[in-house]
Formats: sequence, C-alpha cells, structure tokens
Amino acid sequence: MRKILLVIMIVSGFLFAQNEAYDALKVLEPYIGKWQIKESSYGFFEGLPENTEMINSVEYSWITDKSAILETWESRTLDGKQRINVGSILYILDPATNSIKTKHFGYDGNVYWTGKGWIEKKKNSLSLHVEELTINGTHTTYTLSLIHISEPTRPRLSSYAVFC
Repeated sequence: MRKILLVIMIVSGFLFAQNEAYDALKVLEPYIGKWQIKESSYGFFEGLPENTEMINSVEYSWITDKSAILETWESRTLDGKQRINVGSILYILDPATNSIKTKHFGYDGNVYWTGKGWIEKKKNSLSLHVEELTINGTHTTYTLSLIHISEPTRPRLSSYAVFC
C-alpha cells in the first residue's frame, strides 16, 4: 500500500509541475502552428538589409510534454532566392520569478546573435522584451508587441509584424 501511495505522489508531483508550465505558457497557444508573414526588413539589426520585402516563415510548437514552446523562423526575399535571417526562440516558465522567459539565437544575414528576454502580459496584447548581442559585440534591446490571435480567424498569410 505504501508503494502505491508513493508512486501516486510522485506521478502527481510530475503532472502538477507540467501543468504549471503549461498554464503559464498557454497564453501563447493561439500561435502554435505554421505562419507566413510578408513584411519589410528595416535594416535595424546588424546584418539585415534595409527596405527589403521578405516572407517570414514561422513555426511555434510545443515541446517536452507542453512544458516549453519552440519558435523557429526563416525569412527569405519574395522570390525565395536569398535567405535574410533564421533563428529560434525557446519560451519557458522560470520557476524563480513565475514569469515566461525566452532564449534566442540565430543569424541576421551572416551575423550570428544570441539573446534573452521575458514576456509581459497586458490586457489585449503581449510584450516580448529582448536583449541581444551579436558576435561582433553589438548590443540591442527592443520590445516586440504580439497581437492576440483567435483560432477561428487565424490567417495563413499575415501582413503585420509590430515593433515598438
């Protein structure tokens, strides 16, 4: 009887921990799936061209029993011949702060960068606060506003990306 009770307690503990991460991250669940965004490159980040029309292919997916979300993307020129940038973001629940933290890495053109950030939940949007550093030592901070998306109206091709 003690062994059964111990197994139930251990399994319940694992499930509870997994549910905490999922409960925190489910605010991002409407983004799960594949997206394409047509936008312009502003040349704001080191390695990116200025005023170049591009298609950004993005995928959000749950990983590790829905305890984290992985976002991957690749941007190409409209004709698909040139890669503009590529990268990934890992979204996790930070148990120390009970907030969503991010870890970023990728290439803008030929310039490698890494970064970190955190998500601020607002009434009708989410803000992703980011610090990034390139291999060349360029330090950038910015905030990206994410628009809430409802599943029934989810477009295959979106024409917006909002930077603040």
